[in-house]
Amino acid sequence: MPYYDLADAIRSRFTEPRQTLRELFSRIVFSICVSNTDDHARNHAAFWDGKILTLTRAYDICPQLRSGGEATQVMAIRRDGYRYSQLAGCVAAATETYLLSKAEAKDVIDHQVDTIRSEWDEAAEVAQLTAVERDQLWGRQILNPHALEDAA
Repeated sequence: MPYYDLADAIRSRFTEPRQTLRELFSRIVFSICVSNTDDHARNHAAFWDGKILTLTRAYDICPQLRSGGEATQVMAIRRDGYRYSQLAGCVAAATETYLLSKAEAKDVIDHQVDTIRSEWDEAAEVAQLTAVERDQLWGRQILNPHALEDAA
C-alpha cells in the first residue's frame, strides 16, 4: 500500500482527517530523516470504534543502513510513484495528497529536523550507543545530507 492510498483512506474513514493527514506526513518525514527505508503499512495502525478509525502511534521504525546518499522508501509518497528518501519530494506532495500548504509542510520538516538535532544526544544515550556507533549513524542514517537536499 502506498502512502497516498493510506492518505485517501484517512480522508474518508478517519477521525479528524486534516490533523491525521498532518500526522501521516510527519511520520513520512521522520522516516526519511532517520533512514527508516523499510517503511510499510504495518508501521501504522488504527483503532476502530465500529464507525470510524483513529490512527495509533507509529511503531517498528528502525534506521536502515545507508552507505551513500540516494535511498528509497518502500511505500510511494506521491501518486506518480515517487519514493526517493528526500524531503523535497514530500513538500511536492503536501498540498494534493496530505492537504498541507507548502509552508505547513516546511514547518513539519523544520520541526522534525530541529527535534532530531536537539534530542539526538539524549536518544543515543538512552539507547546506550557508543561514541563510534553515534558517529556512524549521525549524518548517514540520521539526517543524511541527501535526504535534506532542497527541502528548505
